[in-house]
Amino acid sequence: MARKGKTRAEPPMAGRREAPRPDPLPPDRRTIGQLVAETISFYRHHFFQTIPLGLSFAAVTQLTAVFGRRHTEPMGHPPWKDFREPHSLLGGGIETVIALGALLLTLSYIAGIVLVTGAKPEFARILAAYGVGVLVYLPVPFLAQLLVLPAVLYLAAFGWTVPAMVVEGRGFREAFGRSLRLARSDYVHAAGGLATLVILFVVIRLMLLFFLRTGGEAGERLAVALADFVLSPMLFVGSAIVYIDLAAREQGSE
Repeated sequence: MARKGKTRAEPPMAGRREAPRPDPLPPDRRTIGQLVAETISFYRHHFFQTIPLGLSFAAVTQLTAVFGRRHTEPMGHPPWKDFREPHSLLGGGIETVIALGALLLTLSYIAGIVLVTGAKPEFARILAAYGVGVLVYLPVPFLAQLLVLPAVLYLAAFGWTVPAMVVEGRGFREAFGRSLRLARSDYVHAAGGLATLVILFVVIRLMLLFFLRTGGEAGERLAVALADFVLSPMLFVGSAIVYIDLAAREQGSE
């Protein structure tokens, strides 16, 4: 006979289903958090198509970044045989970063836009967009030297010239006007989305480097290459998704 006043907890039903997740918001109302989630989801579901986008970022880093450590000796002692200054493979400075970054990163950006939007532009349109993308990229390394934020704010205004040409078929001058209109439709979302993608990239990259570093210059270089190759595609995919969001917002405001 069961005692009164006590209730026995019912065991969970074996066939009970979890409540379905709410549908994601449409692009014109997508939040920055959902932008990140959509970026990760797209990357996960299109991994083999997306991962090659990281080749450009990894190549720029490997060829222009400074690796190795400087060995210092007490004053009055000659340097030992393996004394060397840290240097990059291509040498030079910011000029090399600008040239190589403009040529390689623009390719990945265009490929990411085509992959995310499903656009099928003609080769001539891609070539024109590539030239504009190289032109838009030129100030980015200078701005990034000050702080990352000025570069993000700049790209939030002018970074949409490339998708305007690739997806919408805009001309050279019209693409810049279109980019500014897209930015004005929701500049907070544009700048906040790009900034969040950069922060996410930097944080996860640091974590990967911590686990991948095995000591020495070779280990450091390999860890950086793997981290950049695996993570940087999210920057290009996420930027293309931000463009889709801005286009939807701009269309809804008309």
